This record gives sequence, C-alpha cells and structure tokens, in this order.
Amino acid sequence: EWAIAMKVGGENSGQALVWPKPKAPEWFARWMAVPAAARLEADWVRQAVSLGTHRDAARLLASVDAMVARAERMAAHGTVPAAAMADLRATRRRMATASDTAARQALWLAARRCLRAAVMAHHGLAAERLVFVKQFAAHTVRNITRSYPWKHKPGGDIFVLAGLKPDAGAEAVLKGRPGPGYVWGLDLWWDADRVVFAYASLPQWPPPVNTAHYLTEGNNVYKLRQEIEPLHIWEAPLDGSAPRQLTRHRYWSDFEPTYCASGDIVFASDRCGRSAQCGQESYDHANPNLYIMSPDGSRVRRLTDNKDIDRYPHSLDDGRIAYTHWEYQERHFMEVHAIWTVRPDGTMSDALFKHHMRAPCGLRDTRSIPGTGRLVSIATGHHTFAYGPVVIADPQQGTNAEAGIEILTPGVRVQEGKMAGTPSAGGGVADRGGLYHTPWALSDRCFLVSYAYARPRCPAPGGVDSNGFGIYLIDTYGNKELVTRDPLLSCVFPIPLRRRVRPPIPADVVSPGQQAAVCYVTDVCDGMPEVPRGTVKYIRVAQHVGWPLDDVRGAMHYIPGVAGQRHLGFRSWSPVRVLGDVPVEGDGSASFLVPSDTAVYFQALDARHMEVRRMRSMVSFKAGETRGCRGCHESEARAPAQAAAPMALRKPPRAPTPPPWGAQRLLGYEWLVQPILDRRCVRCHDGQQPKTPFDLRATRAPDGLLRSYHTLLGSVPGSKKRGRALVSCSDRFSNASVSKPLEFGSHKSPFILALLDALHQKEARLSDAEWLSLVTWVDANAPYHDAFYNKRRPDGGKPKRDVVPKLPVVTVDRGR
Repeated sequence: EWAIAMKVGGENSGQALVWPKPKAPEWFARWMAVPAAARLEADWVRQAVSLGTHRDAARLLASVDAMVARAERMAAHGTVPAAAMADLRATRRRMATASDTAARQALWLAARRCLRAAVMAHHGLAAERLVFVKQFAAHTVRNITRSYPWKHKPGGDIFVLAGLKPDAGAEAVLKGRPGPGYVWGLDLWWDADRVVFAYASLPQWPPPVNTAHYLTEGNNVYKLRQEIEPLHIWEAPLDGSAPRQLTRHRYWSDFEPTYCASGDIVFASDRCGRSAQCGQESYDHANPNLYIMSPDGSRVRRLTDNKDIDRYPHSLDDGRIAYTHWEYQERHFMEVHAIWTVRPDGTMSDALFKHHMRAPCGLRDTRSIPGTGRLVSIATGHHTFAYGPVVIADPQQGTNAEAGIEILTPGVRVQEGKMAGTPSAGGGVADRGGLYHTPWALSDRCFLVSYAYARPRCPAPGGVDSNGFGIYLIDTYGNKELVTRDPLLSCVFPIPLRRRVRPPIPADVVSPGQQAAVCYVTDVCDGMPEVPRGTVKYIRVAQHVGWPLDDVRGAMHYIPGVAGQRHLGFRSWSPVRVLGDVPVEGDGSASFLVPSDTAVYFQALDARHMEVRRMRSMVSFKAGETRGCRGCHESEARAPAQAAAPMALRKPPRAPTPPPWGAQRLLGYEWLVQPILDRRCVRCHDGQQPKTPFDLRATRAPDGLLRSYHTLLGSVPGSKKRGRALVSCSDRFSNASVSKPLEFGSHKSPFILALLDALHQKEARLSDAEWLSLVTWVDANAPYHDAFYNKRRPDGGKPKRDVVPKLPVVTVDRGR
C-alpha cells in the first residue's frame, strides 16, 4: 500500500494530473478501494517500517514497552480504560515469549489496537467531528513567496468527518459549486456553523508553462498573473447552503483567512504591491501583508505594513491575531521569521516570540493552546512552506528564550537551517523524517496535525517532494494515531467541529481621519546601562523601503541580477529614507509623530547626530494610535520603571525635523556623499599620493560603482581582495541578535572618526549639513542606490533604475 502511494504521489507531483486516469489498471482500483480499517493498519506498518522496527524482534518488543510506558503516563494524568491497559500489558507478556518475528509482528499490531483505544478514551475524543480540506499536494517550489493560485492542481473539497474512527464517513461541503479549483486555508466560526476559506478557481488546467519548476515558474509569474484568476476569500455554511464569494480583486490574491471575534475576517494578500526581496531579476514574486474586511466583504482595510512578508494569520484565544512576520532588515535574511501579534484594529503590532533567535529559521501556522498562554506552531526553514516539526512555543519563558520551545516531534528535521528547543518529556513522537503541517490544539496535551511520510526525491521537474498528507492525532506523551487519509489527496487544515468560546472583542482605537500615530519613549537610557546618561540627544526616525510591484511593471527590484550575490552595492537589500530627528529631553524621554501604515525604525543619536544604538527591525502604527516603550532596547516587554511623568509627555508630540534633503528622498551615494568628497576630500585622497592612499574620486569602477565607494567599503575594484572597511555596516548576512550600543554605524566607522581628529577638522572643514549627510548615510548602512530597477518601462526601452515611490511624511505637530 505504501509503495503504491509513493508511486502515485511521485507521478502526481508535477502540475500534470496523472492519477486518476481513464482505464486505470486493476491495481489502482484495488488500492483506491482499500477499506478504512485496513488503511489504518497499513499506517501502523508505515510507522514501524519508517523506524526500522518491523523486522527486528528486539525492537518490536521495545516498541511495545514504549507503548506501555506511554499508557502509564496517560493514566497518571487522567483516565485510561482498564480493559485497554490490561490488554496492552497482556499483549506485551505474550510478545516476550513469541517464537518468531511474524508472531511478534502480529502481536505488535494487536498492541497498537489496544493503545489506540487508550489514547482516544484518555483524550475524550469518541464523539469528536472534524472539518478539514482535501487537496492535491503542492507541486510548485516550496518557497514562502509562492502564494499563487497555481500552487495546487484543481481537486478536493472541504469535508466534515463524522468521527475519529477509521470508518467514519466524510461529507463534502462545497460539492463543486465554486467551479473547478481547490481550497487554500480554512477557519471555523465560533458557533461551528460556517467556515471561511480561500479558493483558487482553475477552469483551465494545466497552466501554459510548467509551474513545477522553479525557473520556469519564476520567469513566468508576470505572464501567469495576467492569465490566471487570483485567489479569493469565500464563506460557506455547514448546513448545505450555497457558499458565497467575499473578495473579487481581478489581480491580487487573497488567502489564509481567519475569523475575528467581531465577525471581521483577517487574511493575507499581495494587494500591498510589494515584491519579494529575493530570487532573480527575471522573477516577479509578491510579498503579502495582512488585511481585514467586514463580514460581508464590503470594506477591506490594510492591517499590517511590512516591506517583506506577513502571513499565516490566526485568531488567538485573547482576541489578538498571531501571524508570521518575516523581514530582511540589517540582519541575516534567513533567520527572522518570528511570531508577531496584532489587534484586529491594526494597533499593537509587535513581536511575541523568536524575533532575535537564530534557530529555527521560522515559526508558522501558530495557534493558541486552550487554557494556556502557549502556542502550537510549525518550525520551518527560510525558503520553505509551513512544513516541519510541531513545536509548543511559550512566550512566557522570554521573547527570545530557547527554553520556550518544546519539540513535540523531534524525529522530524527542520527543512532548512538548525533546530532549537527541547523534546517533550518522554522523548516526543517517534518519527524518522517526514513533514508536519497545519496543527490545531485540542488541549494542552493533544493536537490535530497533518503529516506526510518521508520519501526519496521523485523524478518530477524541479525535484519536488510529494507524498500526501494525512490527518493525525499526536500528544505530549508521544502517541501518533491516524485520523483520516485519502489515497490520492492530501488531508489538511483539521479543525474540531465544536463550538468554542468567542474571544473578547478589543475596542477599536484607530482614527481614520488622522494621518499619524504618536510614539513616546519614557527613558531612552533604559536598556543601555553602559551608555552615560545624557549621551543620547536625538532619535532618528527612518524607513527601509520595500520593493514595489504592480500589474503593469511587475516587480521593481532594488537588486538586479541574482539577489543572493554579494555585490558591493547591495550591502542592504532595500534603500533607506530618513523622516527626521526628534529631540530627547533631559530625563531621556521623547514624544513624536510618525506616519501611519509605514514601517519605521529608530536610532539613538548623540549630540553630533552619530548613532549610539540602532534598531535592526521595524514597526508600524495605525492612524491615531498612541504607543510607547521604556527605552532603547529590542524584544522586551516590561513597563516603565519611573513614577514621575516624563518631560516629553507634558508637551505636544513633535513632528520629526526632516534632513536638509527632505524626508521623501531615498539616500543615494552619488548625490548625497560623493559631492562632499569632491569638495572636501579628493584634493588629498585622489589615490595618487603615497601618504594618503585612499582613492575618493568619482571615477567609475568596472562594476559601475564609484571608486570612492569601493574605498569606503574596503573593496579593491576588479579584485577579490578586501582592504580595511572605512564604514561599519550591518547587512543581510549579519545575525539575528539584538544590536549592542556602538556596535555599528558612525561611531564604529574609521571614515567618520577620522573626520573628528584635529587634522581633518582643519583640512576638511565640513559644514553642519555636510556632516549630517555623512553620518546619516553611514548610520543608514551605507546605501548606494536611491531608486528601484524598472525592467518593463512604458516606452519599451532598456531596463533602468528609475522608480522612486512616493512616501508619506508627517509635517505638522499635532496640537499646534
């Protein structure tokens, strides 16, 4: 049975629908007709074979010993039927005296039947019903940026499973009414009477190009998006009534919906018009953010602002929305896929767990564990789908505490990168490979999951792995029991069909009539004990600007070519603009305005406007939101210590004072820095004088960059040799950790420090505006380009870096 499943799954792993086929051979019909009870037993055999237990008498006996131990642990925490326990122990005794391997195999299967009865009774699941999705396994490249309607072949439905026993019937919900296509994402209303989901309508299949190959798909995304209808959000009653479509955008895909307690629906969407900051110049992949709409779909508003990806939203038991927040911002691009939360009105968007941890790369598909502050999630790689080990995340252990990760399935390796955390007590679920998907916590000890067994790489284009997911019950004792498996389709998104307590409905504090939010810091020195009080005089407000994407020009990249290259001009993966500086009061406090729905970051500056500490992340605010923090820190959740009202809060919040070049202009090396070098530095540093060897001229290097930029970055044009870098950067190959005071930027840059010595004070004689330009540029990670690359110009001309987005600013103090 398993061998046939691997054959059929492998041959179906491309975009072509190989199985079922007309005039299918007799073995295929027999395999499809295997009874549910036999398929359950076959699954137990799969587990034994995958662990290498099936042909070793000693391992078979040890496996039953482990079953007895798990049952005893269950009995210590609740009810286990006495008959099941007695039968299990009796089976173990018979097994100890069995004469051959075949006899022990039969007894091992008998032990599994006893254990299953004990597991189902212990967790009280006799009457449990499920709603879940059947779909073909994904055939596209397993990358988080692949959120497209052609990800799966058309087929499947939403099903209601009558029980958790092998022969329970499953009834379809949609019954083909939305037309050919498939379901992506599922959530159940609190009264368990309706579901919300995304649907890909695919009346014409297959697509005109091979979407199973990463190059073919990537190079044709622009074409495919013009020809294939995007994903839309739908809702369906579970009483058999007709489903209704809620979103209808002609170009942007809406997917992964979740209900809010108010009835509003949060979903991921690429309608934010952001391009993925990875891949190749020929790609047009999109980065989704989160949106929210009214129950009937009539009003859609943006919920989060991220230049990269916000995905996998799920309502938590306290009413917040948990989601995966992925960012490329001055830290290692593979390590920052953290759990964030946001209120349904878009306020209080912030990191909850793993924001500064290197491993695992990401946590996705995060949901509440009832009655606890903990979460169940999937540990993933960077480029992958939300497949991997099942973990329990406990933010109460600390926002970035490895002790907060309990691994329920330690036998499953994370697909990319390293794993962190500790296996569950007793060792967790025994697996040897495979992948988990879409977890749901039934209790603090019992979970529904989707699981696919490991298989060799199949010969499909692109080497896509494919072996259909089945729905399983796993628990903290280490048990793993099949709930349902379709021989041809994956079974995913399992949700218990039961009424749940609706979360509280947070008050909406957003003020649509305003264009700004208020930020305040009670004491910028809090979090920097090594920095003398009074050092920080200003806070700089800046923004890393995301790559744009639209339906006319496609993706407008900052990095042309291959994004993984270490091209000197791409130390950072996005351009920077500075909104301005705000003063810090004598007690270390500050209060200021920032534009709403704009992902900004902050830098603490000294009296010379030199960076003391930088924020290597981002945060956005909603219009009218007022939000503060203790001081200059990251990923901490403690209230301010002082009792007295901070000085800055006794005054109206200030608008940032824009730099001399304006708050809407992106920093560019050639117009901001090189003219200053020409005026003040080149007469001594022209590369021709032995005593001043640095070449700061505006001549072109072979890569098109100015030689002066090579000099400042420690590069020798046309050579792999590296000299001494004269500016300090934190780029996309840095780690995920919290930055330290004076770790990067102008205070760590020999170029800036040299300008402060007596010789250069006399010879260079920088104006205040010139000094501010240089230190701001260095603190912004020394960007070179100030525009995006347009590969589809309206005049049909050659690609050119000429796209400069219009960006919001705050120009007037509130209250004045």
